[in-house]
Amino acid sequence: MTLTRTLTIAAALLALAAPAQALCSKPGGYQTMQADLVVQLNAERRARGLPAFVYSPKLDRAAQTHACDNARRHSISHEGSDGGRLVNRLHRVAYNYRAASENTGRGFANGTRAVQWWMNSPGHKKNMLMRQTRDVGVGIAMSSAPDSRLHWILVMGAEK
Repeated sequence: MTLTRTLTIAAALLALAAPAQALCSKPGGYQTMQADLVVQLNAERRARGLPAFVYSPKLDRAAQTHACDNARRHSISHEGSDGGRLVNRLHRVAYNYRAASENTGRGFANGTRAVQWWMNSPGHKKNMLMRQTRDVGVGIAMSSAPDSRLHWILVMGAEK
C-alpha cells in the first residue's frame, strides 16, 4: 500500500471518529479523577491481600467509549447504544480476555466516592475484588445540560 493511500485511509477514519469524540465531554481534572479512583480501588484490593491493578490503555479505551455513550444517553447501562455489551467492547479494542468485569455509575463527584459506593454494592464489590483480574481502565464523561452529571465506567480484566 502506498504512503498516499495509507494517509488517505487514516484521514478518512479520523474524520469518521471525530463526530463521536466531539459529542463526548471529559470533565476538567479527568486524569486526576481517574488516578483517584485507581488509588482507592487498589487500596481496597491491598487491604484484602489482592494485587493492585495495572493501567491498561485498551481497557481505558473500552471504558471511555462506553462512558461517552452512556453520557450521551443519560444512562448507566451495561448495554451500549449499539446493543453491544462488555464482551463486544473488549473485542473492539483487541483485549483478548480470560476474565473481565465492568462497573457503571453516574453522579459520583470523584473517584473516592465511586469506589465507596461500589464497595457498598455486593455485585460491584465482587467485580472490583475478582482475584483473577489484573488490568484496569476508567472512563469518565459528562452528560449534557441540564443533566450535567458524571458517568463512570470501570473495566477490569486479565488477558489470556
